[in-house]
Amino acid sequence: MDTSATRSLSLVAMLLGLGLPIASLAEGFPSIARVASGFGYYNVDKGYDDKLKFYGTVDAFVNYQDSGHHSGFKVAGGAAWTNKLGLYMRKALAPDTVLEIDVEEGFNLNGQAFDEHWKQIGALRLAVAALRSQAYGKLEFGKTYGMGTPTFADPFLATYGSPYTYLTIPPAGRGAYYLDLRPKHTLAYTTPKFGGFSLGSALSFGLNDTASSGKTLRGKGLSVQYSNARWMLLGSFNDYLSDPWDDGGRQRQTHNYFKSASAFYDFGPLAASLTWQRQDVDYHATPSMSAWTLGISAPVGKTDVARLALVKRNIEFGDQDAVGVMLGYDHFLRPNWAIYGRVALIDNRPNSAVTYAGIPLEQAGDDPQNLAIGMYYHF
Repeated sequence: MDTSATRSLSLVAMLLGLGLPIASLAEGFPSIARVASGFGYYNVDKGYDDKLKFYGTVDAFVNYQDSGHHSGFKVAGGAAWTNKLGLYMRKALAPDTVLEIDVEEGFNLNGQAFDEHWKQIGALRLAVAALRSQAYGKLEFGKTYGMGTPTFADPFLATYGSPYTYLTIPPAGRGAYYLDLRPKHTLAYTTPKFGGFSLGSALSFGLNDTASSGKTLRGKGLSVQYSNARWMLLGSFNDYLSDPWDDGGRQRQTHNYFKSASAFYDFGPLAASLTWQRQDVDYHATPSMSAWTLGISAPVGKTDVARLALVKRNIEFGDQDAVGVMLGYDHFLRPNWAIYGRVALIDNRPNSAVTYAGIPLEQAGDDPQNLAIGMYYHF
């Protein structure tokens, strides 16, 4: 990948979908610029020339974990980045218009990732075709990014190894639905930027095996973004139906309402973010979930990045609240190659059993803790 300083700054702008000019990013959010190369061409390369690229990430770590009743060491992958392989194609249709296609799949260390996922394109991490125009915005269809809370609400980018990933999922209950970051069969449109603002919209269709017996229109979402040299503000609302479930002998689908708001500010030596999320299930016996996330990231020296995340999870009833914290450091050997360290824990209330990174829990109320050291490489 192109890893020059100027290129990195433009990658950040497009990664966030905010269209910030390179000049305004020269002092803004440098820690995001340093990790941007891991997101793949579809997210960060917004050129208008022809391109065909094979890309991916390899991530492995060793950790010590302790949840009170279980402890031990483990070697695994994906604590900092999802292991993935992707193929990106871009064809110029006009000087400011391109057709893009991207297919991306995850894999793990035991080599079993391909056994099931390649059987149907909907099981891929990303499978999208898009028409992107500088003047008219972007129209895309496939398993692509929806209008939900973006990964960068978490300084650790909502990875397998981050407590945020697990503290922001809905509690178990009838009618609850997990909104994938990349919903299947989604038609999305994002406007160009006007006066700092950009609007996004999406429709997702229930064409997969699980939901095909339900309503054709599975969900819909809206988002709004604003940015300048120091601020990024984002808000979203999504309404998605659960999988069909049996309610006293009749099949029904339940509305799940997802709301979020995020604010990012660059102080110069560090950047901070605050995100609020809420999921309401339209069924009285299933509790609502809300979460607050405070994130701090800072460049260290000429290449490194330090990050901190605090996440507070609140469940409407049942004494299932939890708090998570994670501290991390990435030391870059090259712009696309780093050694990292992570230390994290989740403090569960008596009836909460949230874990992360595959740490086993014996019972509700156990508190998983983790110390991990690993390495990732993007190509």
